[in-house]
Formats: sequence, C-alpha cells, structure tokens
Amino acid sequence: MLGRRRRCYPRATVAFAAWLLASALVDDGSAPSRDASGDGGIELRWIAPGECPKAADVRARLQLLLGDREPSAPFVRLDATVTRGDGTLTLEMRTETPSGTSSHTLSSPDCRALADGAALVAAVAADPLAVDRALAPADDAPPPLPPDEVTVTVAPGQPKPPRPRARLRLARFALRADGVLEQGTTPRLGLGPIITVGLIGPRWRAELGAVVLAGRPHFTDDTETTGATFGRWGLRARGCGVPVVRIVEFPLCAGFEGGQITARPLGDTSGGGAQRRGFGLFSLGGGIGLSPRPFIAILAGVDGLVALTQPRFDVAGVALHQPSRVGVRATLGLELRVP
Repeated sequence: MLGRRRRCYPRATVAFAAWLLASALVDDGSAPSRDASGDGGIELRWIAPGECPKAADVRARLQLLLGDREPSAPFVRLDATVTRGDGTLTLEMRTETPSGTSSHTLSSPDCRALADGAALVAAVAADPLAVDRALAPADDAPPPLPPDEVTVTVAPGQPKPPRPRARLRLARFALRADGVLEQGTTPRLGLGPIITVGLIGPRWRAELGAVVLAGRPHFTDDTETTGATFGRWGLRARGCGVPVVRIVEFPLCAGFEGGQITARPLGDTSGGGAQRRGFGLFSLGGGIGLSPRPFIAILAGVDGLVALTQPRFDVAGVALHQPSRVGVRATLGLELRVP
C-alpha cells in the first residue's frame, strides 16, 4: 500500500532484473491480443493464497517503482499465480510487452518476497529507467534498512554519580597524642600524656609510644612527715586488630611496656636521694575510634594492666609504695594519618 515503507534495491538488482527479463523474452511473432488496461498501461492479474499480499499491494508496489514513468512507455501485462507445495511457495509469472512474452518461475518460503519480485520484473519490463530513478537513493539519505527492520535510538544514559572514595588499603602512618588516667602503678591516680607513632593497615595497626606520668606527692600519714613524689615514664609497643564499620573503628590491642618509676623523698626524708626502679607491664584492651575524614581520627580506649615487676620503695625503713599486680588505664586522643 502507498503508506508502507519504501524498500530500496541497489542498481545492480535492477540491472539483473532487466537482464533476466530480456533473456527470457520469447517473441511469438504476434502482438498481444488484448489492449492494456489499468494504471498507465499496466494490467495485473494476481492469484495467491490468502496469507500472501493482495493484488492491490502488488499494484501499489508497481506504482512506487514506476513513479515517474515516461508517458510513451509501452504497456505491460502481468499474469502471476502463487501456489503452495512441499513446504514452499512457487510463483508462475508471465509478462507480456510489445517486444514479446516472457515466463518466470520463482520459489521462496516468503510470499511477500515473491510479490516484490513480481512487481520488480514487471516494472523493469515497463520502464527500466523509471525503476532506476525510483530506486536511486538520495545523496543525503541514510543507508536502506532491511525489510521490516526497526531502528532503535538509545537515549544517552544519566551520568553516573561519583563513586564514594574507598578507604585506603595500603599501610599508612599515624601520629597520636593521648591524655591518660592510670591507676595501680603509682600510689595516686596517674595523669599524663602518651605520644604514639604507628603504622596502619586495612584491619590492623602497630604502635610504638612514650608514656609519661607526672610526679604526684604521696605521704604515709596524715601529718605528711614521711612521703615522696612518685612519677614514671615508659616505652610501649603494641599491636592491634581493627574491625571497621564505615567510619567507626574498634581496635583490640595487646602490648608490652617497660620503663622506670621514680620516688623523690618529701618531708623529714627529703634529705635522701631519689629512688629509681625499673618497671614492666603487659597491657590488653580495646577501644573505639571515629574517622570522619581519612586523615584524622578520634580514639578512646581502656586497657587492663598486669605488672611484670613490682619494685618496692622504702624510706627510713618505712614502706612508701609497691605497684599493684593489676591496674587499669583510660585514654582519649586525637590522631593524624598520612597519606
């Protein structure tokens, strides 16, 4: 029908159809016995099964192929019959022009292809130049599409949102300053800083730190006649496993610490010299950390302390202090991380 999409044949197809028609022409020595009727000197007789294109469809195809046919072009009569057999369709076609009569037999499982072939052969017989002009694609026309092909244009996709920055998987360096409260190693609650440098991995960390507890006075009686100022320092090495949930970390750490406790006499015993004793302990504890940015974190932790040595401090035969076997330490610190 006229509203159907135009199918394009290359010029080689037109030339082949013209050659096929010319080679099959049979001059029977007499002009056709009947004058042409129909559109512009084209007479069509089409017989085909019900699922095939109708005669009007074949005629519409002829009109498309002969759109600018010369007025003086000869008449054409086409008798075409399609039959079914052995799983295929066979077209018996007889084309009659003033030059003679030609017969063709075509087979195909597609009846539409047979109808198109019949229209093309008849059109070439009527006016091959008109067919060539009708099928010539425009210079700016897109390439012809195969029959019944649907062109799908994919709309550009939405830009993908930027991926969230993944946490670094390489080892990183850290520097942390902690404030510490400690009970058990000195007579009174110990106060001081811990400065720590560390190496951080995806789920682990290793640390080396310096612990300093400021000296605090301690007396053996309420009269404060016998006493000493106790303080200590130490070096700590520990390793941690660090489960991570988004920006929250849960370090579980164990380590060893060694250093020195110093007692400086006060009161009646102030004339004596300072006493220094070596000291060691094992620590085990956990904590929680918050890392809102990759380069910074806030950490809090609690450690249990087990003294490995318990040095005794005496002044004038009076016992001043001996570290407890078990102690506890609480820390809160700010950590910088690179890179």
